[in-house]
Amino acid sequence: MINARSSLAVVAGSLLFASGCVAAPQGGAEDELAVAEDAIIWTNGDGPSFFWQTTTQQLLQRLAMSPLVDRSTGLLTETRLLRSAEGRELLHYVVGCALDPRTKVSTSLPGVSFEGAIGLATTWRTAKLGALSSQRWVTACLLQTLNGIGAHVPIRMVGNHKGLVGASAKDAVDFSIPDATMFGNVFDPAKVEVFACADTGAAKACGFSWSAFAHLRICDSSPLCGITLLGPCQDEAVTHCWTDSAGERVCGTPGGTVYTEAISTFLDAAGFVALYPSCGPRPRR
Repeated sequence: MINARSSLAVVAGSLLFASGCVAAPQGGAEDELAVAEDAIIWTNGDGPSFFWQTTTQQLLQRLAMSPLVDRSTGLLTETRLLRSAEGRELLHYVVGCALDPRTKVSTSLPGVSFEGAIGLATTWRTAKLGALSSQRWVTACLLQTLNGIGAHVPIRMVGNHKGLVGASAKDAVDFSIPDATMFGNVFDPAKVEVFACADTGAAKACGFSWSAFAHLRICDSSPLCGITLLGPCQDEAVTHCWTDSAGERVCGTPGGTVYTEAISTFLDAAGFVALYPSCGPRPRR
């Protein structure tokens, strides 16, 4: 990890990137729910190396085939993810992304439970995660929580979902540096695809080296990471994310699939330095 970060510092000083698009506002707050309009604040800190393991992906897909809460026991549906600290950390984010803050899920392990936080797929509590839109929303949220730099960074998450509502006006001021937009689907074993593009703040400050930092953040050292880094969300040459006729921000894949279930992040000054330590001065708001 240390060597990877050192090499990124060299990359950041030598490469140039085009500026990206401006993402919609977002909100955030560590592992507790803060509360803004079209945005919410949470913390990213899940380990990418474990997340991208083939077994982990299969366990996530298997979990999606059942309700999160077993009807017969009232506990979290049994899953091998409960057997390791990394798996329990991932389940913290899975339940937090999917269920709303009024929901607590107990498990078969004494003293181990998980709490909802955002509510992007509340029906998963009692039914399988079958809806394509729900699969995509939870995927986008999980992608934004990945952090291979070994730090927990509060992020303001923004998207066109009622669950992403609750951050305050102050959060919009504090978390005002556009970071990245992510979208995809890890729950469909027949077509796993995940994408990320750089929004204005990170794109301008990091230049082309954004890809190296994003890869470390989202993939860490995992050779199995399936992320496609698209570069800037929008520049003179290409547009990966745009505002549709309904006024909602959507993103498209190189293959032509359009995602309305995209989540963008905004950072505060400390978070930007943590995620992009050698990208030069903090971009202006």
